[in-house]
Amino acid sequence: MRARRRQKVVDSLSFDQIGERFPAMNHPSSTSVGFEDDCPLFHDLSREEREQLASISRLKTLSPQQYLCRQNAPSDWVFNIASGTGLIERLSSTGRRQVLAFIFPGDFAGLNNSSQFEYGIKALTDMSAYEFPREKLYTLSEDLPHLKANMRSIGALVQALTFDQLYLLGQKKAHERLCFFCIHMLERMPGATPEGINLAMSRQDIADFLGMTVETVSRSMAKLKQDGIVATPAPQTIRILDLEQMQDLADIH
Repeated sequence: MRARRRQKVVDSLSFDQIGERFPAMNHPSSTSVGFEDDCPLFHDLSREEREQLASISRLKTLSPQQYLCRQNAPSDWVFNIASGTGLIERLSSTGRRQVLAFIFPGDFAGLNNSSQFEYGIKALTDMSAYEFPREKLYTLSEDLPHLKANMRSIGALVQALTFDQLYLLGQKKAHERLCFFCIHMLERMPGATPEGINLAMSRQDIADFLGMTVETVSRSMAKLKQDGIVATPAPQTIRILDLEQMQDLADIH
């Protein structure tokens, strides 16, 4: 049991070695994104530039509920999610939790200017991620204009998602927040379709993301089911029956 839950770290690999040892990463359609164009960090980078990135990276694998990084730990690493699902959370001094985001293959996390992580990143499923030493990545970006531009774009995207969440928490009713969550998962979760969104997160995770209690999430889901907007064919599966109505409630088009 201990061996299964132990974190594993793979030493730095070349781009070719990554393709050989992790064949799924050669295919953009795979859930393991690796050094493919699916990840915003690698857009417009040449093979040689990706080789430079690969030379400073290492792959870490985690079991469910293990942490990729913990809040207040030194922020020495930047992460690209290669496979699996996780969440980013922040804890208050009293122990209350806010889930800031759910993360999926291709997502990037850890870009900040603080000496400590202001949040924790936790795996919800078996998850793997490439780690890049923060200072080496920033230094490399000074020599690679496309990499620097990509890092700025990622920062802008994070800001936009943050604004969306602030608007959600400040303006939306409970069932509207849940509609926003469903659309958000439909757009971001690999393999999600209106016929089936298979959730890796618990209702507590969803509640902490939407600023609600678990009971309110359950009542809101019951309302959406009663209104014919969703069905739940399995405990962790949501089927969207009326996508247009859900988009109207979520204010997303």
